[in-house]
Amino acid sequence: MTPLMNRNVIRVAFLAATALLATTACGADDVDTTDALVPPAGESEPLDDAPAAGDPDTGGPDGVVNGVVEVTPEYEWPAPMTPDDHYPVTVTSCSDEVTFRAPPERAVVNDDNMIEMMFALGLTDRMAAYSAAKPRLRPVVFRDHYDAVDSLGDDYFALEPLLGADPDFVFSGWNYGFGEDGINPASLAELGIPSYVLSESCRRIDDTLAPATVDDIYRDIRALGDIFGVPERAEALIAHWDERLERVADRLPAVTDPPATLGFLRGADAAIVAPGLTIVPELHRLAGGRNVFEDVPAMWGPVSWEAVVEAAPEVIVVTDYGTAGEGQRGAEKIALLLDDPALADVPAIREQRFLVFPQEAVNPGIGFIAGIEELAAELYPDEFADLIGSPGFGLPETYDLD
Repeated sequence: MTPLMNRNVIRVAFLAATALLATTACGADDVDTTDALVPPAGESEPLDDAPAAGDPDTGGPDGVVNGVVEVTPEYEWPAPMTPDDHYPVTVTSCSDEVTFRAPPERAVVNDDNMIEMMFALGLTDRMAAYSAAKPRLRPVVFRDHYDAVDSLGDDYFALEPLLGADPDFVFSGWNYGFGEDGINPASLAELGIPSYVLSESCRRIDDTLAPATVDDIYRDIRALGDIFGVPERAEALIAHWDERLERVADRLPAVTDPPATLGFLRGADAAIVAPGLTIVPELHRLAGGRNVFEDVPAMWGPVSWEAVVEAAPEVIVVTDYGTAGEGQRGAEKIALLLDDPALADVPAIREQRFLVFPQEAVNPGIGFIAGIEELAAELYPDEFADLIGSPGFGLPETYDLD
């Protein structure tokens, strides 16, 4: 199995997590939470206090060395180190503030990228169910996690089966299961169920927000860490990703005209692409490229094929949905592009420079950093020659559901 993370263990000082707690937990009772209902205190108990980490001479519990938490390729964590005064804790979800008085015990999560955030934080046992994890490419490291949690089906959740899972928390996003006329934070709040919204997706309801960046992913990871009382795990993951991003940045050559790139989802009458408000231009930028539609202030959506020809991308990143349906595999989408004579002069198509990514690598989540590494190696193979194919670099090994 190719590990998702570097086999060299990353150690992150727990002091950073405690500093974060000081800023997030203080004053939580004074925050206006009018727009969100929270479970009454006492309905569920906070996570047990973890054993104290050992001192430099005596050591400590498994997974904690000299007061720091370890990140492993398998996302195996020591017991939570939730401070006694952690709850109540308040997080910002889009523009709403939501307060939690205890860690959720029965979370329902929608869509692969958010499901895998939970898995990576070691919160599988806090999940009652997930939905919309269609037969797509999944990291092998999470096979057992997917098998351990009930599925509500391949489609976005519907209200009746969602309530049947008896959730005390819902994690989803606008256009990732939340909709104005269906299930959304307000409708869940009316039922007494708190929720958290994927930060990038807030642009679906507020297009005045700045384009999404990797900070949106970090915000979500930290929010989940706070909600579930595992901020030290969130900080460990973020520090590890920062190290990987720094490794990429250090190797990128100084160029005045970055290679033109295109994020391609699918196409028929028009090309469905990743414009400027999505997080994809950030992926391309951090990999040393320039998304050809980064200046279009929109989320995933259609552009004309003529616009694709005019933009002249040199590399096309194709999203592969595995066996989620006809035409969803990366190879099928590449064939569509190659078979259209009107696109024959597009540099990426003429030179057949395609990169196939699973959905998790183009959406906010734990696969995003691996996508940056993979694209950087495609754009600048000489600079990354020694890393290509090595453990902990690029896309992880995946499996498909037939």
